[in-house]
Amino acid sequence: MKLTKKKRKEIQKYLENNPIKINWEYKDCLSKEQIQKIISSEGGLYDLEDELFEMNLDFLFELEDYLCKNAIEEFELNIEPDEFREEFMDYIHSDINIKGLLNNTPDITIFAKVHSNYDCAISTQQIEDTEEYLGSVYKRVKKAVTKKEYLNEFYNSYTASIFCFVFKMPIEEYLELKNSFNKSITLPENTQYGFFSSFNGSGSTFGARTIKPITLPKIDATEYDCVDLIADIEQSYTMADVYGDTSFIDNDKGVKTK
Repeated sequence: MKLTKKKRKEIQKYLENNPIKINWEYKDCLSKEQIQKIISSEGGLYDLEDELFEMNLDFLFELEDYLCKNAIEEFELNIEPDEFREEFMDYIHSDINIKGLLNNTPDITIFAKVHSNYDCAISTQQIEDTEEYLGSVYKRVKKAVTKKEYLNEFYNSYTASIFCFVFKMPIEEYLELKNSFNKSITLPENTQYGFFSSFNGSGSTFGARTIKPITLPKIDATEYDCVDLIADIEQSYTMADVYGDTSFIDNDKGVKTK
C-alpha cells in the first residue's frame, strides 16, 4: 500500500485516538470465582486481564475489523481490511476495560480477624481471664470496644468463634490494603465488630461499632497474637452463607495500614 508520509501519520493518529474498548453492560460484573482468583493468585488483576482477553478474542477481532473498515472509509483507501490490519497492527490498541467490570462489581466484605495464642472464644470463658481468648483479645481492643457490646456480641455468637472487625470496600482497594499491611492496622470510629466462625458457619449480630479509632499491631506479644486481613469470599462459610446477604455491613470509613 503506497501512502504519503503525511497520510500514514494521519492514519496512525486516527487509530491511536480510537482504541478498541469493550463497553460492559451495567449487569456485567466479576463472578465469585474470578474474585477468588484475583485475591489468591500472585498475578491478581493481571492474570484476570489475560483470561478476559482469551475469553473475548472473537469479539475483539470483530471490533478490530470494524475499526479497520471505518479507517479505510475515513481515508478513502483502496485496500482490504486484513491488509490494512497487517500494515497498521502496531497502532491498533485493544482495551478489555477491566476497570469497567470492577466498577460494576459490588464491594466485597473484609474481615480484620483478631487472633490469639489462646485459639478462639469458647462459651465457658470469662472476660476477666486474660489467659483465655475472650479476655486476652478484649485487653487488646478495649480502648475502642465497650465491655457491654463486646460481651453482647460474644453471648450472641456460637462457640469456637473469632473476634473480628468487618467492613466493605472495592476489590482494588482491598488488594492495596493487604499489600501495605506490614506493621499495623488502624480502624476508624464506628467500625462494626462481632464474633464469627467460618468453620462452623455461625456468627454474632455485628451490631456493635467502635467508639473511637484504634491501631493494632499486625503481630503483638507472640506470632499467634496477630491481626489477619481476609476477604469474606475466601472463607469456608461466608457471611452471605450465614446471614443470607451482607447488606447490613457498612462500607469502609477509612481503614489504614502500614
